[in-house]
Amino acid sequence: MKSPVFMTQELFFVKCSFCNVFEVTDKKPSGDILHAHDYAQIWYVTRGQCDHYVENQLYLMTAGDTFLIPPMVEHETVLAPGSAAISVEFSLEDLFPTPCGAAQTEIRSYLDRMSVMGFLQDSKTRQPRFRFRPEAMPKLDRLMREILEEFREEKHCYQDMLRVKLQELLLLYIREYLTSPESRSTDLTYERYQALMNKAIAHIDEHYNESISLEDVCRISTLSKTYFCYLFKLMTQKPFVEYITERRVQGAMRLLQNTTMSIQAVSEQTGFHDAANFSRTFRKAVGISPRDYRKMRFPAREGGNNE
Repeated sequence: MKSPVFMTQELFFVKCSFCNVFEVTDKKPSGDILHAHDYAQIWYVTRGQCDHYVENQLYLMTAGDTFLIPPMVEHETVLAPGSAAISVEFSLEDLFPTPCGAAQTEIRSYLDRMSVMGFLQDSKTRQPRFRFRPEAMPKLDRLMREILEEFREEKHCYQDMLRVKLQELLLLYIREYLTSPESRSTDLTYERYQALMNKAIAHIDEHYNESISLEDVCRISTLSKTYFCYLFKLMTQKPFVEYITERRVQGAMRLLQNTTMSIQAVSEQTGFHDAANFSRTFRKAVGISPRDYRKMRFPAREGGNNE
């Protein structure tokens, strides 16, 4: 089985920090190898057709079809001869940062649920495309082409214009989603997955100081690695490894505050098992070493065995 290429926002968002926009043709392909990315993506087929492979399933997309691809989903897209599409890649976190207001929180929630409709159904019911009503298609077409033009031409304030138009595009998606007959069943599916993820996150919070693997929590959530990683980042705003590391550092801070345990013992008690790695990780997260943290915050405990 092919291993996917993983694409990152840091590497591909060069011109603009929150998005990347380009036109794809069979002569100028993109995404035609198995890959995943840590950002979201919208494809809009403007001419001809393309094959879209998601989780080893093939779906045919034709002119006028669009699909919203969430982060972490493995897929590949192959355009037929003479075909073209516009691809808009963007960071939801940058467009709708957290913490945010009630309206933006609601928008994020709808976008999360839309991704379930296309990518978290079983293979028999999954349809990773989004169909707009005929009356909404002219607006979709206009927005996609305007976003591409803004990105290409780099006129004055183009990044501000891109942000506004991307938000308008996503709001158009949400409006169409709310009118679709699938929205109610999607809400029920999302709530079911949310309950499974809550169970997995609770397990991590309870056992962060033990050896815990991605395979372990995938079994608990009964989800594949692809969908678990996607939903986990969706719900916690952090990748799996980063979340566990953060919990371990928080646990170490509590031990440094409340005990006179040595640095080695704190390392072992919080799941690091290596004092040198623990100190590096702690310094990166907190800004100072474990010993300096204890010395600065709790000088009365500095007399304990800190090495």
